[in-house]
Amino acid sequence: MLEPKKQNIFTSFISKPYFILLIYIVIAAGAGVQTYFQDIFSPFKVGSYDFILHSSMNNYTIYQDSFFHLIQHKTMYDYHWSEYYDLYLYSPSFPFVIMPFALLQKYIGVVLWCIFNALALYFAVRLLKIDEKKKVFILWFILLELLTAIQNVQVNPLVSALFILTFVAFERKRIGLAALFIASSMFIKIFGIVGAALFILYPQRLKFIGYMIFWSCIIFLSPLIFISWGELIKQYYGWYTTVINLHSKNEGDFSAMQLLASNLHFTLSDVGRYAMQGTAVILFCIKYIRYKSFQHPQYKLLFLASILVWTTIFNNAVESPSFIIAITGVAIWYIADEKNKLNLALLIFALILTSLSHSDLFPRYLRDHFVDPYALKCLPSFLIWLKIEYELIFRKRKLSQPIHA
Repeated sequence: MLEPKKQNIFTSFISKPYFILLIYIVIAAGAGVQTYFQDIFSPFKVGSYDFILHSSMNNYTIYQDSFFHLIQHKTMYDYHWSEYYDLYLYSPSFPFVIMPFALLQKYIGVVLWCIFNALALYFAVRLLKIDEKKKVFILWFILLELLTAIQNVQVNPLVSALFILTFVAFERKRIGLAALFIASSMFIKIFGIVGAALFILYPQRLKFIGYMIFWSCIIFLSPLIFISWGELIKQYYGWYTTVINLHSKNEGDFSAMQLLASNLHFTLSDVGRYAMQGTAVILFCIKYIRYKSFQHPQYKLLFLASILVWTTIFNNAVESPSFIIAITGVAIWYIADEKNKLNLALLIFALILTSLSHSDLFPRYLRDHFVDPYALKCLPSFLIWLKIEYELIFRKRKLSQPIHA
């Protein structure tokens, strides 16, 4: 056990922003390099169907090839079995995000892509106007879930960062920038539009709507640099039908809807799913009645936390790597809400069942027989979201939790 003096030195060292930044870079780079070696030592012949099916770089290949499919006038939403497994699920404008990486050699691009996603989330958290200790807590708490997302070469850390950057822009009265972040998020993953729920909390709402229309049009039309108007409409129609078909399959579903259906033992029909989502929308919107609290820093942080968690757990096809968005919301909720035993218990519950359950530290038997079949990865986030909504809607006490020193 460390002596108090040495413990203070150690705590001070691991709390330094540059040390945490280095950890984020090293972990992200390591995850990117890992994907390279997994493909290099694949037991399958390079280019074969089995190689493509088991490639650790499949997600990155989907991202990268979307750019080349766009400039080569190919339909991005067809199956491209000779290149990757699964379908491209992002907008026709997403290739502009991946372009700087796609133009590099593939194994360099994937490492830099992983680092970019990690740094986006790191700097987004750093920009929050909260106490330094709270920033350090968030960055360490989300690290394991971030690693899960990056090992799967996912874009979700960037989406999580864009939600936070939207909040930061609103706080700094940069309305046009907030609209740009929301529009960018929306054209990466359609549920990014939920970030717009923040605009009600701030003045200059008409100005925001104007900027939102402006940036949405710019991003919507951006592929015209490479393709014709007719091709653009065809690509957007492909995106629409692909997303609709994906939601109807509900593969890899760790949503709150699946959680309830699996544990209450009823078949989840489309009607039932939409009914639960509709109820969740109503619960989400009820907190707008607390308009007198809109200017309070704690209320706004809890509102941001609600958005991050809600966006994840009520997504029809949420997968394990998507929970970096929810777990970021959980961390923000914890630093914004009052400190008590219940909140601490829920936080530890989220760390174990959400962040650890899909890591090598968690017993595989429990994951395969309980966590995945019953969508238990979602359970802590669901309970915490309900508590956030209770705090925002029903608590009559004054929001007085200090946010920064």
